[in-house]
Amino acid sequence: MGPLRTEPSMSNQFLVLSAMQSHTNSLHVHLVATACVFNLTTQNLAEAMPLSLLSSTVTQLLYAMKTFPNHQQVQKNCLLALCSDYILQDVPFDKYLAAMLVINWLCSHEDPTLQRMAVAVISILVAKLSTEETAQLGKDVFIMKLLAIVQQKAMLGVVDSTLKFALSALWNLTDEMPTAARNFIECQGLELYEEVLESYYTEPSIQQKVLGLLNNIAEVEVLQADLMREDLLEHILSLLQDSQVEVGVRYFAGGTLAQLASRPEAWTLGDELRSTILKHLHASIMTWTQLEREMVSYRSFSPFCPLLQTLQPSGVQLWAVWAIHLVCSQNTSHYSSMMEKEGVTELLKALAAHPETHADIKGLSDSILRMVEQHHSHSGSFYNQMGP
Repeated sequence: MGPLRTEPSMSNQFLVLSAMQSHTNSLHVHLVATACVFNLTTQNLAEAMPLSLLSSTVTQLLYAMKTFPNHQQVQKNCLLALCSDYILQDVPFDKYLAAMLVINWLCSHEDPTLQRMAVAVISILVAKLSTEETAQLGKDVFIMKLLAIVQQKAMLGVVDSTLKFALSALWNLTDEMPTAARNFIECQGLELYEEVLESYYTEPSIQQKVLGLLNNIAEVEVLQADLMREDLLEHILSLLQDSQVEVGVRYFAGGTLAQLASRPEAWTLGDELRSTILKHLHASIMTWTQLEREMVSYRSFSPFCPLLQTLQPSGVQLWAVWAIHLVCSQNTSHYSSMMEKEGVTELLKALAAHPETHADIKGLSDSILRMVEQHHSHSGSFYNQMGP
């Protein structure tokens, strides 16, 4: 067995990192070093490096972004290096600091290429932040900038990655974030999203992200009044009913309508529209096929709890149960513990046992409870085998 060899890219990366750490305030060093970092971590090279080395390198990149905020090339090099799925998903670093730095950069620059990268980085990072950290990023100035990007693209009728990433970032920023959702409304986001929903009628990936954010608003009781727009709800209802529309789009259309129809005391439009929505919710959901790919993830099931009450109309209950069944079947271990912790298991048992619960809902509730039970018994037998 010969001597241990260090990969050239790895030893070079050590040298680059060392130079950045030794010359923290040298623009020249950081200008060259950040370019080297991109070249040394591009493609699959990053995956061959130790995580600790990559983590230290990304920390140094963030330091460079913070220290030289007005130097275009340093910022560009850092964004190029950060714009890597592997680094953003698997490498440990201060993701909140990174998101703040990139959003601040985005708010003061217009370069289209860098804008695309910045929006991509933000959309991935926001999904990885804690609730408290996300709340800090939901300020109106950041929301306004992302909305400006959406408007810019929508005016040209373009469908590109910048538009999709901006919509994803806004969706994640408003997820169980009432203040961010309020900021979105105050920045005229609803008017823009209504236009986007209508003009991008042949683009399910765009519609899904728009409706996902409208779901987030509909989950906030004090903001539901802002969604009481007849034209908007009739358009969403038409998407729910259309069998030619992808299930992913119909799912989020149904979620928005289920949340709004679940509170008759807050309903300010005609009773006939609410009745129509409730009738079509149930009928449409029963035609949906189970989705294989993961389409949505939930921080918690708390927005579902009011929909699972035994007094709710069947269409409202069915949407909530179908949604829980969807995510549980895709990630049972994660969601079964969330269900237990948040009392959803008990709500489903009450639904399944109630004499007036519709058979469709009983069937799905029982299916979820069986899934959770099987997971627990499997986990239990696994831990028993691991025991002394």
